[in-house]
Amino acid sequence: MKKTRLILLVLGVANIAAHSLSNIGFTDCSGLFLLHTSDKQFSIKQCGVSDTLEVQGLKVYGDYRHIAYQGRYTDQWDAKGTNKLDIATVGFESRFRYITLGVDVNNLPFVRSTLAVHRSDSLFRLSTSIARGSIELGNIRWIPHYDYNVIPEISVDWETHLLSHTVAAKLNPGRHHLGVSGTYLQSSPRNPDKQYYIRDSINVLIARGDYGVTLGENRLSLGYTYTNADAPLYGIFHQETSRKRFLYIPLEAQLHWAYAEWNNEGLSANLNYIHAAGKISADQNRFFETLAPNRALPASVLKSLSLSFLQKLFRVDAELDASAFLGGATYQWHFGKKYSFNPSAGIESYYASGALDIDKQIETLILLTYHKDHETYRRELISAGGILSLGTELRRDGDISIALEYGITQLIPVYSSYKEFLPDESGNGNDLPDTGTISNPGESDATNIASQKKSGDLETEKGAAFRNGFATHLRLFLKI
Repeated sequence: MKKTRLILLVLGVANIAAHSLSNIGFTDCSGLFLLHTSDKQFSIKQCGVSDTLEVQGLKVYGDYRHIAYQGRYTDQWDAKGTNKLDIATVGFESRFRYITLGVDVNNLPFVRSTLAVHRSDSLFRLSTSIARGSIELGNIRWIPHYDYNVIPEISVDWETHLLSHTVAAKLNPGRHHLGVSGTYLQSSPRNPDKQYYIRDSINVLIARGDYGVTLGENRLSLGYTYTNADAPLYGIFHQETSRKRFLYIPLEAQLHWAYAEWNNEGLSANLNYIHAAGKISADQNRFFETLAPNRALPASVLKSLSLSFLQKLFRVDAELDASAFLGGATYQWHFGKKYSFNPSAGIESYYASGALDIDKQIETLILLTYHKDHETYRRELISAGGILSLGTELRRDGDISIALEYGITQLIPVYSSYKEFLPDESGNGNDLPDTGTISNPGESDATNIASQKKSGDLETEKGAAFRNGFATHLRLFLKI
């Protein structure tokens, strides 16, 4: 990854230097290392080069970007997700007196076209856009927590085919700004020629509204975004002419985000409120189980296994409710005129809380007997703290402007509490030792101890807080 970043940085500098007719060009790299614990991980890195040429009412632009992300979650089985994308985008925007046309295309492949109607003085603008294409979201692997030498690793590819429609309106009377927009996103289910894959049928509605006003040297902005998603996910095992559904997750989610921003020269302040809710409902119909392990493995593997686990079906009801407050301020100093040194510092505070309720039905079928068990879990998380950001910019202004920016951001939790109420603790579960998980002789005691450690206040290793929630970015900017 380090070599990739270096190569992209060199290419970006060469690209900007060679295109002396370009108005704006930049190259940048950034990374977010959000979580790194013994059982959970998530990080994302990206590097890119962008160049824009503007001649009268025509703008032509190009962008190349490398993105890599990974995540891991461990709970009896390891679930790992990884993906790498190389996205090259080219597009143009042609502006006339009352109409603007735009098209861009990339190699995912994805195509977007935009039509806007506006006044010549930009008092109002009405626009609509349509986008269509496919995105490889990555590969997800389920790996047994212990090495059984029988149950294989299950590797699933996830590619989604999307169609989106967006309508937006903007009004700019005097010092005021008002904007509203709506986006409808849907995916079309496909069956690729792969052994394991995720098939989705996503429907997402996004509604946005924002208001801004300029008061002298001050700028106040208010905004609200509502997102509603209905996203059934299917895990499919494909072998020869047979396709078996072993995973079914009918996910419903809503997101509310309200924000306020205030800017005055080098000082900016913000306040954000986010509320998220999600739900998975168990379907009692056959072939719509949340997880059916016996349908995820080839017949040759099934014959060699003890069927105590594979004769179980799992149906899960789950509800998530989480909210967060985030607010703070950032200030940037300016030293110099034509050549300037501009450091910045910001501090924000946050408070986040959430709860996840899980009701798991375990259906056991052995010959002609049928048995159903319920296990009820509740997981709660509360965290409060701050976010510190530091940055610096070296800039030269003139006919040719150039700037080098670098910044870091660190999440600093002051208080964190994670509690997990297990079935035997809440009294809602059963006392049977067989809960549908795979167990290995001699390892049950270690598993029980690990489960007990999950419940209670969060025990953070020394220095672990500063190895999580870290972000950094580097950017070289050129304007002619």
